Amino acid sequence: MNAKSLRLLRIGTLILGWLLLAGVYAGVWGHLAIYYRGQNDPTGLLRNIQTQFDLASALSSFFSGFGNAFLAFLVAAVFRMIEEEGPVGRANSRALMIICCLSYLADAFVRFYSVVLNLPALRSVKGFGWLLPSYASTAVAVLIPVLYAASIFVLYTHFTKMVTFESEVA
Repeated sequence: MNAKSLRLLRIGTLILGWLLLAGVYAGVWGHLAIYYRGQNDPTGLLRNIQTQFDLASALSSFFSGFGNAFLAFLVAAVFRMIEEEGPVGRANSRALMIICCLSYLADAFVRFYSVVLNLPALRSVKGFGWLLPSYASTAVAVLIPVLYAASIFVLYTHFTKMVTFESEVA
């Protein structure tokens, strides 16, 4: 692949990562602003918005967005390794990979906690037996961030070993 196109792709991925981090920051700030403004609203107009605030959903969104941003930074680091044809910045990219994987695992933990937290409320619903397969199918979605973290770890580890081997042989 052309070195110039790889560089442009790496720069574009870095810009995407910074935009994703800015989006995570804006999302956290927006959730907190709505929550605190709703508590101090004398008219009560923001009370409906405040009651819709869900801590588990906000944390899941935060960790997922954080993981996506660091995945973009990791992809940019991989593009740099391909561009340089060697394991350049391996320690920094490994730290990015660890942060990315931990973010996805934290997202999975928050989702799992939310599923477990909502289970007693679901049991109180009449006809719980009919809802159980539907609820179980949504609970499986908790495993998706774990799959992301595992695949990123395995693919990155294999890629860096391959790049290191190729740079030693060449």
